[in-house]
Amino acid sequence: MFEQRHIHSLVTAGIALFTPAGIEGNAAESHHRNQPNIVFILADDWGWGDLSCHGHPWLKTPNIDRLAQEGTEFLQFNVSNPVCSPSRVAFMTGMYPARFCIHQHFNNAQHHIRCGMPDWLDPNAPMLPRILKQAGYKTGHFGKWHLTNMPIHGAPRPEQYGIDEYEVHCGGGDWPPSSRAQGLHRYMDKVVDFIRRHRNQPFFLNVWIHESHTPHDPTPES
Repeated sequence: MFEQRHIHSLVTAGIALFTPAGIEGNAAESHHRNQPNIVFILADDWGWGDLSCHGHPWLKTPNIDRLAQEGTEFLQFNVSNPVCSPSRVAFMTGMYPARFCIHQHFNNAQHHIRCGMPDWLDPNAPMLPRILKQAGYKTGHFGKWHLTNMPIHGAPRPEQYGIDEYEVHCGGGDWPPSSRAQGLHRYMDKVVDFIRRHRNQPFFLNVWIHESHTPHDPTPES
């Protein structure tokens, strides 16, 4: 569909493919033809073995199986933290989440005080979207955010982390309604629209899916 540019899809929760340092000030002048598009798909609470290509006995995941077959699988990996928010911090910064005192999921202010955590990820941290934006990329984030949470007011918005376009849930409680994801089908339409509009320029797109978090409608097998 998007033959004019290659789209590299990352479909694993253990990938660190960047170093925050080393981006030159004139990086935005780089030739777009040498900059691959990046779609980072992160599925919430989705175990490594929950794919048919990884041997699951009854789950059928043909589209992801095809991505694995035609792309690159990373089968040796380390998980810096098994919890939601710290993992997202590691993806976005390339650093151990403990450096930011983030070792539990973001919840409310009382929870953060008990855990010795901030109310959000420091927007001054090195951020992958910001680095790529400086290199001439259009950046987007659709789906779960969870670098703060709904009970928190005053949290930095995604723009402060280098995100151009977004529609999220688990964002700040006082963010405008237009920023809030209204369900999987709606924000996946936004994902497709983002890719179509920016297919002729380099882009970085987070697609962070929440729906696999809890099996609200389990099958008899599960």
